[in-house]
Amino acid sequence: MEGTVIAMHGALVRVQVGDETRVVASRRRLSWEGGAPAAPRLVVGDAVVVEMRRDQGVVVAVQPRRTSLLRRAPGSGRAQVLAANVDQALLVFAARQPEPKPGLLDRFLVACHVAGIEAVIAINKIDQGIDQVEQWLPAYRRAGHTVLLMSARTGRGLGEIKRRLAGRTTLFCGPSGSGKSSLLNTAYPGFRLKVGTISEATGKGRHVTSRAELMPLPYGGFVVDTPGLKEFGVWDLDPSELERAFPDIRELAGSCRFAGCSHVHEPGCEVRQAVEDGALAASRYRSYASILDETSGRT
Repeated sequence: MEGTVIAMHGALVRVQVGDETRVVASRRRLSWEGGAPAAPRLVVGDAVVVEMRRDQGVVVAVQPRRTSLLRRAPGSGRAQVLAANVDQALLVFAARQPEPKPGLLDRFLVACHVAGIEAVIAINKIDQGIDQVEQWLPAYRRAGHTVLLMSARTGRGLGEIKRRLAGRTTLFCGPSGSGKSSLLNTAYPGFRLKVGTISEATGKGRHVTSRAELMPLPYGGFVVDTPGLKEFGVWDLDPSELERAFPDIRELAGSCRFAGCSHVHEPGCEVRQAVEDGALAASRYRSYASILDETSGRT
């Protein structure tokens, strides 16, 4: 039988097969159709083949992943897949607390670009004020990114979220405390997800979601709720691809004096000049330079 992985429970796998949910085991050596991916471990969203043996099932094969959002696992050089076969990623950040960090947002956006996943920037908790984000959000709109302002508490922007979720598989990701679970509960109260709080001592969110889980929506489509992420190492990115992941930098790069300009040390660099002139957000350039330094050091 064919099914979709909706949750992992240690050695056991929860798989949606038609209208039924089954908890099955997984074969130690899986057959990866089309060849093993960068991170050959079952993840939420994987399309699998389940072999029934009497009344028990075993995952024996995994079908090719249409998309997979990868990051460099913290503290190691391994690739980690957050979810497979998603159509879009909703990148949820709080407007004020926990403090939104554009550098982390940029890393999410680069990973989505590499994976071919549509990214939507969702600024939640705008009822608390938007003074911390209003200075740097216009740079993302100018770069062509979709930016949504919303509040799970007041309901602002929830209609747009529901329209974007319908009929698609959407990954919700972002730092702890940004309100991912609250948005999901508002989009569909039937989820009844636990909602975290913000630590008064650190101003950071507390983890509530402990593992990724694929959940069906009553109006069609699926959502993947993920644990909060406080860091995101970009995985296996060729430096030449990085420029294409920053549309605002790519647009300026065509005017650089040298072909193949890294935009870091070359004279007459149009990108660096744009930063000095205020035409390119300094935070965007810092993100680009930081990721370039990481990727160049691994090649």
